[in-house]
Amino acid sequence: MKGKQKNRLKPILKKSMLTALGLGIALPIGGTLPQANAGEIGPEINISRPVLNDGIHWLNYSSEQNDPSFVSGVPIEVTNNRVRIDLSTHLRSDEFSMLTANSSDNSIARVYVETIENENTLVVIPYKSGKINIELKAQYTVSDVPETVTDNFELNISKKGDVNADGKVNSADAAELLTYLRNMVSRRGYSYVEMNRMDVDRNAEPTLGDMNALLNGYANKTLGAKNNDYVLTFQQVDDAPYVLNGQLKNYMENTIATDYYLMDVDADDIDYINTPSYQWYRATDPSGEDMVPIEGETREQHTVTSEDEDYYLVLEVTTHSTSDTNTEPRRVYIVGKEKIQRPD
Repeated sequence: MKGKQKNRLKPILKKSMLTALGLGIALPIGGTLPQANAGEIGPEINISRPVLNDGIHWLNYSSEQNDPSFVSGVPIEVTNNRVRIDLSTHLRSDEFSMLTANSSDNSIARVYVETIENENTLVVIPYKSGKINIELKAQYTVSDVPETVTDNFELNISKKGDVNADGKVNSADAAELLTYLRNMVSRRGYSYVEMNRMDVDRNAEPTLGDMNALLNGYANKTLGAKNNDYVLTFQQVDDAPYVLNGQLKNYMENTIATDYYLMDVDADDIDYINTPSYQWYRATDPSGEDMVPIEGETREQHTVTSEDEDYYLVLEVTTHSTSDTNTEPRRVYIVGKEKIQRPD
């Protein structure tokens, strides 16, 4: 859905969107439709299918992605006003334990992990329009000391027909959709989140039919305050990779190197993980708390010198997001188990 399309729609007359679409009702661009509260109606809302996924590699693109030849990830199941996502392949039980899930705003949507017979399922219950961050947290058990790993992604919720996500359903939404349709070649790149909101008729593709659906919804009072249908889109949040099981080892004579496991919960291929950056330190305390950087030592390996004697060596490993330079880097400090003692 993202990117440019080859076809271009003919310009639609500005003076009347409804008349131009053959709906027989005049509505000037500057006119207004009655504003409808885009907030929640009841304690739970109706989830309008399809529920889409924007960029989460281990999850299916759509809740309606049922053709086995196109299935590339875990299904998005929508049942009883809930979304259910199986976590057994993403955070496997033979590698992870104590799975939990947290919502950044429980008034918008509640999330939790349901565990039945060692199978973990993420359950999402949406309540109203808004955006939340979902944090999955687990203990990585394939380690001498279990380490906590988190995976973040977002859920965007909007009232059906609220194309521009301003919390209202009015003529501004029709104008936004009109702009999109009139500029199908030269328009900016729209995200899946935006395009899912524009899919008013819910056929998984923003087209002229969505304008008809939006404006007919007003005429027939099937959109607006009396409608409890909401559009959901999951979206990737980039996390920097984890450095796990790190330890310093004698790589060769007078050379110290690090051994660790690099894991990126966002990437589906280790080859796409950015190369970490390094900085070596010296410390007198076995915890490494008083460490001082060794100038110029920024490689993965360190050649021991006389200045290292009677110090603990510490290596700082900094990992970076695979796809988003704005993501906060993750820093891990690996401390040598013994002070450096050079042979006489």
